[in-house]
Amino acid sequence: MNSEQNNHILNLESSLKEIWGMSRFRTGQKESIESVLSGKDTLVILPTGGGKSLIYQLPAVLDRSSLTLVISPLIALMKDQVDSLKAKGIAAEYCNSTQDDLEQLRILSRASTGKIRILYLSPEKALSRQVFEILPKLSLGRIAVDEAHCVSQWGHDFRPEYRKLYELRDKYQRQIPIVALTATATPKVIQDISNSLGLKNPTLIKGSFYRENLNFSVRFPQNETSKENELLKLLIRGNFQKTESGKAIIYCATRQKVESTYNFLKKNGFKVGKYHAGRTDSSREKTQNGYNIGKTNVLVATNAFGMGLDNPDVRLVVHFQIPASLESYYQEAGRAGRDGKSSNCILFYHPSDLVTQNFIIGKENNRKGGETLLSFVKEYAISDRCRQQILCSYFGEEIKSCKTCDICSEKESSNISFPNGRDQFLEREKAKKQKQEERERYDFSEDELETIEQVLEQIPGKFGKRMIAGVLRGSRSNEILRKKLDRIVGYGSLRSIPEEAILKTLDEWIATKKVKIVGDKYPKLILSSTVIVKTPRKKKEPDIGGEKKTLSAKNVVQELKNFRDREARRRKWKKFMVLQNPVIVQIAKLMPSTPEELSLVKGMGSAKVEKFGNDILKILEKWK
Repeated sequence: MNSEQNNHILNLESSLKEIWGMSRFRTGQKESIESVLSGKDTLVILPTGGGKSLIYQLPAVLDRSSLTLVISPLIALMKDQVDSLKAKGIAAEYCNSTQDDLEQLRILSRASTGKIRILYLSPEKALSRQVFEILPKLSLGRIAVDEAHCVSQWGHDFRPEYRKLYELRDKYQRQIPIVALTATATPKVIQDISNSLGLKNPTLIKGSFYRENLNFSVRFPQNETSKENELLKLLIRGNFQKTESGKAIIYCATRQKVESTYNFLKKNGFKVGKYHAGRTDSSREKTQNGYNIGKTNVLVATNAFGMGLDNPDVRLVVHFQIPASLESYYQEAGRAGRDGKSSNCILFYHPSDLVTQNFIIGKENNRKGGETLLSFVKEYAISDRCRQQILCSYFGEEIKSCKTCDICSEKESSNISFPNGRDQFLEREKAKKQKQEERERYDFSEDELETIEQVLEQIPGKFGKRMIAGVLRGSRSNEILRKKLDRIVGYGSLRSIPEEAILKTLDEWIATKKVKIVGDKYPKLILSSTVIVKTPRKKKEPDIGGEKKTLSAKNVVQELKNFRDREARRRKWKKFMVLQNPVIVQIAKLMPSTPEELSLVKGMGSAKVEKFGNDILKILEKWK
């Protein structure tokens, strides 16, 4: 550490008091700032509301000879942050897509002449040709990457452009430190952030994820009406009809649910706002300003709301629908109680919300990773373990039980049941599982198993489990009819068998590698033994008239079945070993005339043609 760096560190406390009006640093802030000022790469994980922005702002003030570049996804909040810094006498600017080209050029020009101490850039802008061209002219002191979890493909808010930010240091061609900051990162995400940004032996500053002033709980409403009634009770009990009672945030997974919940609360007399990505920039800004100044104190929002939020008096955060990951949940719930006062974080859990999130995940690239993250949310909801223990453990921290969550409170009391509805929910799930197992418990005959194989052979690698089950059960869904799947051999042949039993069999075949899954985004099934070949042209069938043809085909099928049954008895074989039902139907449909044509029927190998071919052809000859 040189003398200049040493002087900076000595001036920390005085600058903190003079410029920010604070008498002491929060946990992790001072160590982080000292690491940044000493020129080291630094990775900071501090909880929501932990004061992470100070970690790059204070060094920028002390190091007057250089520029601090801040990469942030929070475009909507950049102006507020810059205005706040300017009010403190700090030369700061931002550059993003909300400005025209001329304004951006003017700001970058000022930065190149050393007139700006802190410059905020969106990741897209930071990686633009315009910025790369001006980089050599900048007197860069450090690069700060805010919301650094966006770097990681294992994180809950992955943004591909973030993984290219290492190029900034490479293009600058001089060694400058990077400080990466986030509120939520598992050990796996921490490693990915470090590798992706090219951090060199970074100092890791990690605060505790335990929030002693937050009371975590989970409710288990039976349906949407129960959810709305439960939400109403919570808001009335918290006296949120009055704006002086503090603020509440209601998180929903979809825009549609935001709209319906907003309308419900407005109808019930609450001063409520709504916030989601489908609204215009101006309407979102108006909503946020109204919430900040207390014009509204209840806000219904998607996860588009909250990053960089600085409302200290949020007393209640309700997740009306489950979030996509525990990282998201911790970050969003952690917006409660930033002033240190007791606040409540409540999650509504219903299995239908899993379906909603799985649908959202299905639209994304990393489906498998998304499903894994979602499974942790389910585990958190239904577990009987301390809520904060689960959250902290997820981020690699072990703590004692919090004594304040719903699980801990019930264990401490004399009650043996959970008033939040957990016990009743688990009973309902148990009954549902038993019913599911009963429907799955079906003893398939060899013929029926062969029929499933036959359907898979006809449409290899084209459809998923439910579509296959739908074909076998004779579903008349629009998709099955549109794709003409009602015309394949085996359609509707297992209509009396529960769908769950067919799905379970397919799962077992997948587990034993009898069936392979192909396709990443939308898994499709194919028999492992299937070889897809071009089907030879079939001999043209004579047109014998609709009604006569149908009657003839039915007679042929019946006579072939009679032949099959006789041969099975004579040879003491099972029926399917002679001819499977789908094969019989296909033979009756094609009416082959020669052994060669008969061998083209799926399921008629050369051995079967040799054994039974002449007898089959004699039967067919009678009906031609």
